[in-house]
Amino acid sequence: MSDLNQRSNPELKSLFEIAILPLKEKLQDYFLDVMGKLSSYFPIQYSALLIHDIKNDFLRLEATYGVEKKSHPSCCGLKDGVIGKAIDARKPMLIQNLSQEPFYEEMAKKKSIIEKIYPPLLCMPLISEERPIGIMTINSFINACEEFSSDFQFLMVLNNLLLPRIERYIKNESSKASIKSRSNSYFLDEILEEKLNDLLNKVDPYVEVKGKMSLLNDVVSLVEKILIQAALKKVDYVQTTASELLGINRNTLRKKVKDLKIKIP
Repeated sequence: MSDLNQRSNPELKSLFEIAILPLKEKLQDYFLDVMGKLSSYFPIQYSALLIHDIKNDFLRLEATYGVEKKSHPSCCGLKDGVIGKAIDARKPMLIQNLSQEPFYEEMAKKKSIIEKIYPPLLCMPLISEERPIGIMTINSFINACEEFSSDFQFLMVLNNLLLPRIERYIKNESSKASIKSRSNSYFLDEILEEKLNDLLNKVDPYVEVKGKMSLLNDVVSLVEKILIQAALKKVDYVQTTASELLGINRNTLRKKVKDLKIKIP
């Protein structure tokens, strides 16, 4: 912490106030409280927190400060841009040009949003036991190159403080999702069992055998097609969001759309 001594009062005070912040039900609300405390001591205008979605292997946008969450993409590839490099190298990096950063390239086209972000952005990976938990982006405190090392050092201390709490949120969300999934699966099993029994009762097994029909494959394909069509319609045919909703990666969704001949407006 020796390099922090020149600015020790605001840094230590902000860290102390963040350390005693109570947890909130949602990570977004807790993140707003953390950034609110920081902005009392530093010119913090913008920050975003992305969490590693282990199941789908991408970074999911979890919380923002300064710019509404809905103005951002919902996710980011684990290997994309400077964000991906920082995750891979397990060390902080700097995003100089937002228009060349995959997560921010669409946002960079909107002047009203860029004016709130104040690039360059400090990009700080969250690492727990050599495993990436996520990443935080935040505007530089002083916006002077010689000061970036001090800012990164402070962020490393801040991240060590936040990491256990963020992990607690992730664990709680995983537990809730597991319970909901089991409940939904049981309900879905009942519906499918009823509908498939109705279907089998209408099928003549002798016709099925003689005609060498593939009932199982036909049913699976039909269910996939209906489910994908419903998911695409729900998210206005944005394939990235639909793939998240379905729990599959984007390339798999694109292949199924093509194979099942699903029409997209």
